[in-house]
Amino acid sequence: MDISNTFLPVAVELIQNVFPTPVKYIRSLGRDYDPSSGEVVENTQDFDISAGVISRARVEEGGVGEIYSLTLWIDHSATGMPHLPTTADSVEYDATTWKVIEVNPTYSSNSLIASKIVARAD
Repeated sequence: MDISNTFLPVAVELIQNVFPTPVKYIRSLGRDYDPSSGEVVENTQDFDISAGVISRARVEEGGVGEIYSLTLWIDHSATGMPHLPTTADSVEYDATTWKVIEVNPTYSSNSLIASKIVARAD
């Protein structure tokens, strides 16, 4: 049984058709030196994809502070996010940029299938 060919279409169906939420996934490619400005700049690659947004949470940090987090699933098809997510990446959703803090689990076989991401509001 080819696990990727069996389960990737299921992930695509659920994330892109059943629970589709448009997000911009911002993949970090590291930093580069820009000689024209003399500054170090972020090098990123944007992917406009659908995600299965599972939940948003607010947790008190003590006093008036709170942590705002987002949990979502992404698929790794040709029309999804084709790369393995990292904690250097970000997601734009609901007019907010969310920093990826956890990628767990990522399902894969001979290729990537889907990843669950937890992110915090910047």
